[in-house]
Amino acid sequence: MGITEDKGKKIEWRSEDFDHNNIILAGDIGGTNTNLAVLGEKKGKFTMIVEAHWQSSDVDDVMAPIKELITIVTKKDKRLNPTKICISAAGPVANNSCKLTNLSWEIDGKKLTKELGIETAIINDFLAISYAIPILDLENAARVMKIPHCDGTITSPKEGVKLVIGPGTGLGVGYLVPIGNGKYLPFSSEGGHSDFAAFDSITWELKDYMFSKLDIKPGVEPFVSGQGLINIYKFLMDKKKITMCDVINEIEAADDNDKPALISKYSHANEDCRMIMCTFVKMLGNFAGSLSAIMLPYGGVFIAGGISTKNEEIFLRDNLFMKQFESNYKTVISDILKQIPVYIIRDYSISLYGAANAAMNIMK
Repeated sequence: MGITEDKGKKIEWRSEDFDHNNIILAGDIGGTNTNLAVLGEKKGKFTMIVEAHWQSSDVDDVMAPIKELITIVTKKDKRLNPTKICISAAGPVANNSCKLTNLSWEIDGKKLTKELGIETAIINDFLAISYAIPILDLENAARVMKIPHCDGTITSPKEGVKLVIGPGTGLGVGYLVPIGNGKYLPFSSEGGHSDFAAFDSITWELKDYMFSKLDIKPGVEPFVSGQGLINIYKFLMDKKKITMCDVINEIEAADDNDKPALISKYSHANEDCRMIMCTFVKMLGNFAGSLSAIMLPYGGVFIAGGISTKNEEIFLRDNLFMKQFESNYKTVISDILKQIPVYIIRDYSISLYGAANAAMNIMK
């Protein structure tokens, strides 16, 4: 057990249990970070043995970090040589290959399989999150936060559809369908690009603003995502509804890609940043409630991504999220929504667990 850090690289041993039925090397590759892990699987349970992080800008492709990690773990114990590799990547996947959206890499599963001699699968990063949902320990507060309903109750999941919503740079949506024996089959979706529904004066103004920018009816993603935080900010700036101060000057001077993190960071100290985050949370609650009326996800609604995790207090204060989630013009539908459990995924390693579970399900 221990942590090694060196020039943007971090290797952390998480477990000394090396006795497993399967050893899987899992990856989560994005524009900023290259995250790899070696996990052990035994009777459907996954143990993270070692987790490794590189800054993507410090490596040329994923091959070198994978080889380095395999060398590290097999030097520790020969039993840790992976029998399967599954890499989740931020970008469209076709023919076991992914051209990353925010990085000039192409991750080719066939090439990795040939060079490493280990069967390798490439999956989309949001599909990896979906594969992680069935193996989440819902009673582990370090990994999951339960959002109470407006009456204070926390409902338990039932067998049924599980809905996954991931507001990050964009807006991912997926769902899982039960197929018997406690197993679920995940499906991708383009729900993040469905039509945006305004529900109060500010969201109606915001929708009109985005319509004028896009010259076509906007989907949900330009509102409920990191892009959405930027759009809300620019809308309020253009309407002169933001008070200039040192915090706003810093946000204004920042690159657009850095604005969402700054808005989130200052939401506890700056009233305008807080208003932006509150608007975001209400729109997310409204969207999640609308999707739940369609999908009836009695197995739970799972919200992934750092924006949600870093702003849990805003979700909970005065039931800001849940008031919008439960709201429906039909009382009978509102009553149904009150029976659906909602969770925020706190575990930043969720994609690594999901990639490992995907390996066990799609690689026979």
